Amino acid sequence: MARARAGLYGLMSRVFSDKPSAALLKAMKDPEMLASLAAFEVYFDQDFLDGDEEEQAEELAAEYTRLFMATGPHIAPYESVFVRGWNEEKPQLWGEATVAVAKFYEEAGLGLTLGQTPDHLGLELEAMATLAECEAAKREAGDEAGAEKLEQLQRRFCEEHLVKWVPEICKDVRQRTESSFYRGAADITAGLVQVHCGEADLMDE
Repeated sequence: MARARAGLYGLMSRVFSDKPSAALLKAMKDPEMLASLAAFEVYFDQDFLDGDEEEQAEELAAEYTRLFMATGPHIAPYESVFVRGWNEEKPQLWGEATVAVAKFYEEAGLGLTLGQTPDHLGLELEAMATLAECEAAKREAGDEAGAEKLEQLQRRFCEEHLVKWVPEICKDVRQRTESSFYRGAADITAGLVQVHCGEADLMDE
């Protein structure tokens, strides 16, 4: 289960971190991957499944830019934009949430590449993928105590950060995207948080 979580968190991290590549799209159409996605009741339409990955990558790059990077109205994929700190009048980029996430990464021993914004959605999902993969390795090595510690770190990060904003940003993506690809990615990500954090109503509209 830990390795399965790691795979899905890692996949969604790649989806939300940057414009998708043709290689990523091809991997997402793999039958085993589609079966994993179906477990979350996520299905891509047939036009997407049958389409040329190079052409789709170009189209989705434009949609990614429109959703997350446009100079006009767009979705800022940062926790600090969605979550107001105790000493903040309103949420703000590089706010208290950003500092809290960076401190968690340091405590958990997760490296942070210079220049990355700690509370970007893609990076938070990558952190969960890394912790889940390490948990899986510990369990395979018979180190249950180490695995439990890593599982607790994941649950803590889920409760302190992901549940506070991932449902909201995923809802925004579903409402504003024109692509079944990003609608499906939002469903997968919200579903992961729902299952992992035990929040029964995170997928409600």
